[in-house]
Amino acid sequence: MHRRLLKLILFLGLMMTAGNVFAQPFDLIVPGEESPDTLSHELRALQAIERDIAIEKLTREPTRLEAYIELGELRLSQGKLEEAQRFFEMALEIQPKNMNANQGMVMVHYHKGEFNLARSRMDVVHKFYPLSDQLKEEVEKYRMNLQNQAVLGSTIREDDRGIRDIVSSIEGVFPSGEMKKLTGRYRYEAWSHEDNNQRETSQIYSATMDYRADRNTSLSLTWAPEIFSNDDSVGGYSAQFVAGTDNLKTSFRGGKATFKENLFTLRNRYAEEFKSFSLFGDLHQRTRAIQTITLADISDGNSRRRWDSELIHSIFRRSEPFLTANLRVYQASYEKQRYNDDTLLDYWAPSDFKGTELMLAWERAIGASWWWGLDTSVTANSYRFGSDETIYDSGAGATIHLSYRFPNGSFYVSLGDRLSGYFRERRLEAYGSVTF
Repeated sequence: MHRRLLKLILFLGLMMTAGNVFAQPFDLIVPGEESPDTLSHELRALQAIERDIAIEKLTREPTRLEAYIELGELRLSQGKLEEAQRFFEMALEIQPKNMNANQGMVMVHYHKGEFNLARSRMDVVHKFYPLSDQLKEEVEKYRMNLQNQAVLGSTIREDDRGIRDIVSSIEGVFPSGEMKKLTGRYRYEAWSHEDNNQRETSQIYSATMDYRADRNTSLSLTWAPEIFSNDDSVGGYSAQFVAGTDNLKTSFRGGKATFKENLFTLRNRYAEEFKSFSLFGDLHQRTRAIQTITLADISDGNSRRRWDSELIHSIFRRSEPFLTANLRVYQASYEKQRYNDDTLLDYWAPSDFKGTELMLAWERAIGASWWWGLDTSVTANSYRFGSDETIYDSGAGATIHLSYRFPNGSFYVSLGDRLSGYFRERRLEAYGSVTF
């Protein structure tokens, strides 16, 4: 009897001891401090470090650097690339070598399709944080796979003059693997131009070399001949050079292209040689000004002059972009409005065309991948053509657009109706891009 009672007491004591052991959290079951095992001491040291870090994160206020990085990562996950870039840049102003902020900028440039900038930023990261040879090889393979991009799109435009243009295009972008600042672009466009039940078709084959010396200096050269249905052609080309500082840049652009005012200018293969000069910069963190002057000579002996002044301002609400306001004032004038026999030209060539346009753009995210937006505009124009009488025209317009972004590309579609020049136009656009 006593032996059975003693065995029962010993069994219950053993069960209680085991119960206390198994009830402990896993991370508390470590050898005691008196254990001579080296691994045990390392485990205890690691646990003490992790516990201190966790307690510090819970008890202290986050620094500005950490707050900017966390906000940047949040905006990046939501697809708000401009806001993400702004927060990462503010973090880099505090600590230029910060790994997380630099990696965030790499992903922003990648999702925006700015592969040269993404690659340059990765080079900065590698400079600050050297990689092993094997990891460098893997990263280089990854970078090369992200370089190439294909864009497929279509635009349908029609206006109240009875003109309809349908343009289908496919473009390939191929940054150079050897010369990191050089990118090649190859584009094909199929044009269908309809004017009051008459039609003209053409094709444009273009090749562009983009050279970006740094974030403020770039050069683009394009060869773009346009071939018509009867094998006639217009040898189009263009060149653009941009240089300046972070706050102020200048742009020079010149070239030659088909003068597509209407079916008459197309069938007579009119061409236009143009030159433009632009000066643009930031007046404020949220305000940009642009001034452009354009001079052009048409192959029939006419010429035109135009200047545009533009002011772009971002309106924030609760520290987030809410609206973008765009105010544009412009003036254009053609040297000739009549032929030598005093009859009016067969294309619109006003002697004094003036206008003002105010546009408000609003865009919002739907989850992390979808975006939609609405652009509204109010335009007022005046011009003279063929007489001393000044004609006034005004109207409102709107464009709605939707875009979807996925890891290897994006899709964009828009539909709009607005006043353009002296006529109203309706435009439908759809584009898709993919990286490979």
